[in-house]
Amino acid sequence: MKIAIYSPYLDTFGGGERYIATIAEVLSSDHQVDLLIDEHLARMGIDYLKSNLSQRFNLNLDKVTLKKAPLGKNSNFISRIFFLKKYELLFYLTDGSIFYPTAKKNILHIQSPLEGQPSQSFWGKIKLKKWDLIIYNSRFTKDHSLAHWPLFSKVIYPPVDTEAIKPLKKKKYILSVGRFFGFLKDKKHELMIKAFAKLKQNPKSLGWSLHLAGSAAEGDENYLKSLKNMAKDLPIIFYPNLLFDQLVRLYGYSSIYWHGAGYGEENPTKMEHFGISVAEAMAGGGVPVVINKGGLSEIVDSGRSGFLWDNLDALESKTLQLMQEKNLWSRMSREACKKSNNFSKAIFEKNLRSAIKTL
Repeated sequence: MKIAIYSPYLDTFGGGERYIATIAEVLSSDHQVDLLIDEHLARMGIDYLKSNLSQRFNLNLDKVTLKKAPLGKNSNFISRIFFLKKYELLFYLTDGSIFYPTAKKNILHIQSPLEGQPSQSFWGKIKLKKWDLIIYNSRFTKDHSLAHWPLFSKVIYPPVDTEAIKPLKKKKYILSVGRFFGFLKDKKHELMIKAFAKLKQNPKSLGWSLHLAGSAAEGDENYLKSLKNMAKDLPIIFYPNLLFDQLVRLYGYSSIYWHGAGYGEENPTKMEHFGISVAEAMAGGGVPVVINKGGLSEIVDSGRSGFLWDNLDALESKTLQLMQEKNLWSRMSREACKKSNNFSKAIFEKNLRSAIKTL
């Protein structure tokens, strides 16, 4: 089968791009797969983009062809119609906008809650009818999008590289992974630094350190610098733009995992839509202590494979409990590893292929 896959944001190397690139890797084992590149992405260089996708996400894209296509801003409608007709299957990661697809079968992927407009206009309804399936990354995303996207849909959780991420000899590390995005500041790094500063006032936290990892683009330097100033004189270490194997080791060493995205927010788009880093940390044996918002409750069974918290007092108390009660930590660490297997790449591939067969 000839398959086309398109995300207009491949250069951001985020969760959606990892999801899309993994689809490309998985299906290229027995199909012809083209990862489509619009004019903006083509300016980056196809070889550069393919190499970075492979390294950042630990994927084998050797059998995937990156191909320039009439898609994206200012692309030609007629050219796009004839170009996509060559394909039997098309995947598109949408940010809320859609185009008229002409592949034999067409699948939308939605990564975050979207109100969207397709079902609210005449032309939008026509375009929407040409799509056969929506794949969501979590029940949370689906529940907050469904009313505006009236199409047959399935939830397929993102893949976690459970084969690569394994527990190592544990250290007194609290880890949090999330992009150092200075514009939105949506990963709540300031919150975690303040919470850790308060935690360090308790003698039970002696010897513990906080480790903050994530991608940082050129425009994020000032934000990262301000975070480092906040963390001055505290045992807090920053890891911008770690390679995958370095991040894997950090997951393996870390005993506790923090996540605060969505704290103080009511808008579902500002919450964690799934939380792949939480599942990755669990694969490494880290016990998650994460906010009870967004898709995180679909990953963590509170009181069994980690803790969900609703306020900062609970974040502190549950963290101190894990620091102090070794048997509790050990039991939860084992359960976290076990639960992470529900999100393995093998299960992702099985669910993906099953969804395709329904078309």
